[in-house]
Amino acid sequence: MQGQVKTGVEVKTGFFPLGFFLFFCTPTIVVDGKAHRKSWGTHFFELEPGRHTIRIFFSYLFMPECGANSIDVTVEEGKISRVKYFMPPWMLAKGSIKELQK
Repeated sequence: MQGQVKTGVEVKTGFFPLGFFLFFCTPTIVVDGKAHRKSWGTHFFELEPGRHTIRIFFSYLFMPECGANSIDVTVEEGKISRVKYFMPPWMLAKGSIKELQK
């Protein structure tokens, strides 16, 4: 019996290495309006096929949604869509977010 193929989104979060203070911040990954506080790194969210909105941010000092940015991705049956979020060293910028090639 073969294992069932998962369908969903893999989200990888990271930041510029000299922004080491971000190790003390916990990113929030919002998938279709449901917030998940996760550590920096790679996380999988099992989702139904279709269009989904991914929004990522973190709290930093007086900014509750620092680096906020979002993307819409289409998840196909039996496939995993991959999204990469990267925060540059300047805190007033949006984090870059993109869907990686399938």
